[in-house]
Amino acid sequence: MKKQTTEEQMEVKRFIFVLLGLVIILVGVYFFTRAFVTKDLTKQTSEVNYTEGQVNYNVAVVGTMLNRPADEYYVAAFSSSDNDMAYYNTLISKYTNKEKTLPVYYLDTDNALNKDYVAKEEDASTAFTTLEELKLGKFTLLRVKNGKVTKYLTSEDKIKQEFDIE
Repeated sequence: MKKQTTEEQMEVKRFIFVLLGLVIILVGVYFFTRAFVTKDLTKQTSEVNYTEGQVNYNVAVVGTMLNRPADEYYVAAFSSSDNDMAYYNTLISKYTNKEKTLPVYYLDTDNALNKDYVAKEEDASTAFTTLEELKLGKFTLLRVKNGKVTKYLTSEDKIKQEFDIE
């Protein structure tokens, strides 16, 4: 005997075929985009090297240099592209290797956030009341106490004297 199928059964079969067709089309589009658009279907993922991001807490920008975690500290401002950068780092290292020293934060004047505060050769600040008036010289050492700049040094001799190094 032949089975009789009702209209509702035919409708369910059509729905299942349409659903399977859509799934097949979606899977095909997925593999098509992986193969031809992103081109990562044949790549091996074991070759990918990920670098973990790091935050350097010894670096400051002008906008945050007055609110570092310590009550009293130094901010050394100089250009990372300056030929004398190694010399400046040596001065700071000699100071930090001594016992009972204040923390030193580095302020890179080449950083885009600090560019507005960099002086031309002759226009460096010697005194300022707000950060907007601040103009950093070639190598500038700022001593900060309780969120206020207490010393502003640009002379290498005075910086060595401040650090008590030769």
